[in-house]
Amino acid sequence: MSALLRYESVYKAYGPNLVLQNINLDIPEHSVTCLIGASGCGKSTLLRCTNLLEEIQHGSIYLRETDLAASHKDADALRAKIGMVFQSYNLFPHMNVIKNITLAPVRVRGERRSDAEDRARDLLQRFGLLDKALEFPDRLSGGQQQRIAIIRALAMQPEVLLLDEVTSALDPEMVGEVMDIIIELKSLNMTMIMATHQMGFASQIADNVVFLDRGAVLEQGHPSSFFGNPQHERTRQFLERVTMAI
Repeated sequence: MSALLRYESVYKAYGPNLVLQNINLDIPEHSVTCLIGASGCGKSTLLRCTNLLEEIQHGSIYLRETDLAASHKDADALRAKIGMVFQSYNLFPHMNVIKNITLAPVRVRGERRSDAEDRARDLLQRFGLLDKALEFPDRLSGGQQQRIAIIRALAMQPEVLLLDEVTSALDPEMVGEVMDIIIELKSLNMTMIMATHQMGFASQIADNVVFLDRGAVLEQGHPSSFFGNPQHERTRQFLERVTMAI
């Protein structure tokens, strides 16, 4: 599989605090990559840099042949190709579901409202939420809001979808609702990078698991080998602690 995203020697710091260091990583097209690691290891920062919400100090992030780090003038156009979903949903509370989904396609991509609404309804239908089209976010459960947030990102027809701890703010019974939509997206060959603390889900859905420690890629591999036979002592310690905490 060819690399859709490629990270080359990526460094990111907040003042004197180095958050990402020498990140070299290929994300193949039509694959799912799960980023795992302790809180503060750099997972969310790496996603935010990919979506141009944060600047890197050194290195390059390529979307195909476009260096994202060198293309700030076209940030909105590039973000249209890189969907991102946050753990806190970030739906606009004063807009109903259909308006939340169609806002970016109309304003950023210049689509006709009728076309954007047709696509939004198709997506809502696919993921079992068409009956919520005219509801406002505060009338929805957390799981429904997060699924709407994912649909909103998909409405932009991105080439890659970034998922930042999208189940961490949900009650346990709602986590499955969001996991189901991610599994469906994998079956549709959506390229995804997902930061997660859900080790069981990562082992189920990932094509590649990447363990970040102190801002560096310490180990990566297919879930069967990564979880079954981790090579680095720090990786083993992390997995043991996560298992004990369940």
